[in-house]
Amino acid sequence: MKKIFNSRIGLIASIVLLGFVLRFWAAFQLPIDADEPVYMQAAYDYSQMIRTGDWKAIIEYRQNIEHPPLVKLLYSLPVLALPSYAGWADGLLWARLISAFFGTLAVLVLALFDPLAGGLLAIQTMTVKYTAQAYLEAVPLFAALLAIIAILRSRKSRDPLFWISALALGIIPAAKYSYFPIFFVIVYLFIIEKKYPWRDLFIYLALAVGVFFVLDPALWLNPVGNLIASIVFHSQYAQSAHVEEVGYTWYQPLLWISRSWPNIWHPQVFFFFSADGVIFILALVGGVLEWGRRRWVVVWAVSALIFLLAWPTKWPQYTLVLVPAMCLSAAMALRWVAKWVVEQEDYWGWFSVMIPNPTRIVVISVAGVFALLVVFFVFNAVSITLNHRGWSHLTAETGGLPNNSVNAILSDGGGKMFIGTDKGALVWEANPINPLSNRWSMIDGEDSELPADEVLSLALDSHGTLWIGTSAGLARDQEGSWVVYHAQDFGLAGEQVHAIAADSDNRIWIGTDQGVAFYDGSAWTPLSLRGSGLSEQLVMSIAVQARPSDEWVWLGTASGLACWDIASGSWCPLDLQEAGLGPGGIPALYLDSQNRLWVASLGSGLTMLDGGSWRHYRISNSDLPTNVVQSIFESQQGDLWVATAYHDRPGGLITRFDGKDWESFQPIHTGYSGSETVSIAQDPFGRLWFGTLTAGVDIYQSKK
Repeated sequence: MKKIFNSRIGLIASIVLLGFVLRFWAAFQLPIDADEPVYMQAAYDYSQMIRTGDWKAIIEYRQNIEHPPLVKLLYSLPVLALPSYAGWADGLLWARLISAFFGTLAVLVLALFDPLAGGLLAIQTMTVKYTAQAYLEAVPLFAALLAIIAILRSRKSRDPLFWISALALGIIPAAKYSYFPIFFVIVYLFIIEKKYPWRDLFIYLALAVGVFFVLDPALWLNPVGNLIASIVFHSQYAQSAHVEEVGYTWYQPLLWISRSWPNIWHPQVFFFFSADGVIFILALVGGVLEWGRRRWVVVWAVSALIFLLAWPTKWPQYTLVLVPAMCLSAAMALRWVAKWVVEQEDYWGWFSVMIPNPTRIVVISVAGVFALLVVFFVFNAVSITLNHRGWSHLTAETGGLPNNSVNAILSDGGGKMFIGTDKGALVWEANPINPLSNRWSMIDGEDSELPADEVLSLALDSHGTLWIGTSAGLARDQEGSWVVYHAQDFGLAGEQVHAIAADSDNRIWIGTDQGVAFYDGSAWTPLSLRGSGLSEQLVMSIAVQARPSDEWVWLGTASGLACWDIASGSWCPLDLQEAGLGPGGIPALYLDSQNRLWVASLGSGLTMLDGGSWRHYRISNSDLPTNVVQSIFESQQGDLWVATAYHDRPGGLITRFDGKDWESFQPIHTGYSGSETVSIAQDPFGRLWFGTLTAGVDIYQSKK
């Protein structure tokens, strides 16, 4: 008996350790998620109130009223321990570790009741993700498991476990309301299985309500009114434009729990084999078995699933209310399968016939090879994960992007990033105090006079006016006042605006599918490309270069390079043969901090004009990975970032050039998505933003 007891304790300890390690790893590696800045800002505000002793402000705090304050108050503790000048971002990791701690406690509670189910909960990736981030899930998940297991293990009404269960039930709504399906499981256990007296149920619930009230300061002054306001907010938010924009189907929760989304979203973090899909399938089988053995598990699963399907808001973290019941049901199915296999083996003896009895040396050799493979796999996975540090991603699925096809990115240098996609433009504005707390706003045909949602180019003039080039014209936004220009305004046959630039006199130059034109503040003037020596009318890129006595406007077209001398009003003499540019198009032109012109070519690599001499970088004379160059950008550190594409297949590479050495970033070894990058910009905090054609925005915080 002692040996069995010790082996069970060892098994539970191993499961809990595994759950902690996975959550600890995820807490350090996961990028900032959508709701973390919201909850951490509330935690920061609470910490400031506690620091100044303003308890009334805590009670009356109305930001993020849709969720109770308990978890955010917990997250305020590490922020409170930091220096007064620290922002919430400094306490984010500590808040995540608090979440990981309670997530691990949830694994412990379930493992004590059912070690196999606890093991499944330890590795279920959706649970690992949301109990390793500064979300609200870990505390109510732990409390829900504690409430159910404690009432199950209670031997009689009003014993210690009875009161522990009531206390835990009160913690749940003080942490998050969406775990209320647990109430139905508790009532079922209380009345049907435990058969405790009704009066004790009222005492139990009264204690739970009392705990809820004590732990929710937002209710202290106006319990009924504030509770109703909080719940009504949820109902209104479920019908908001944000929820409708996402457009999740009514059965989306089934999709969340039936496959491993975190492995898809964060492969650098969840590098291990995911069992989420297997757990889901086993839970379906186990549900039939549970009905005859642990019917309360079925009550839990059904009530939680009904809530998830009925509630209009379908965020993935909501599914955690269902996951423990799935793990219990899947564990039941696994035991049934194991029992069936043992029975078949006892009867037929298949394994003893098919598998010979190995010698000791064979066992040691196989174990050694297996251990080496495990070490190699873990080392390789950890190595890749470490190389993913500094990378994050902004996509339509996980962020605020309306579409994953990004055509242009622009920084205003003061905290705003403009992102042009196939479905409108997005404006990202950072909080100067807390850089990771930011605001998003959309610019599209619904809330502006944008002529088309397909945004092809972006530019800011010297007055800070935003110019947006689209597939059906040009728009100018000056403090909410829109002016739109079309082909007839330009004096051109086309109105697809692929490039925009401003010169020193604030003239706006545009490149379209049918030539180039400039705007002097009152009228548009088209230019004929016939005198440039180029036959192609598609202008893909523009750069205005200041010279000692004048300015040149460089034009990259689908057939080569042209230059317009503003002072003389004529085309510049340009020897394309000397420039070494082939017939491929010029998708990007860039002037670096030394006023050198860099030319990106779709087939001739990278060319640089310094004074009057040309220098060429090709795969033949440099470590440029391909000769198909899509975009160029010089970082604040002085490095040149070059986006290249493959000529024979989709995708591309990012390469950094410091003037001497080349360093390429490949998706296998880094956090780069591998999608073809067509635009690059840098935000005020030094992060590089890479706009891709199919994968949204890759964001990189350089280690240099």
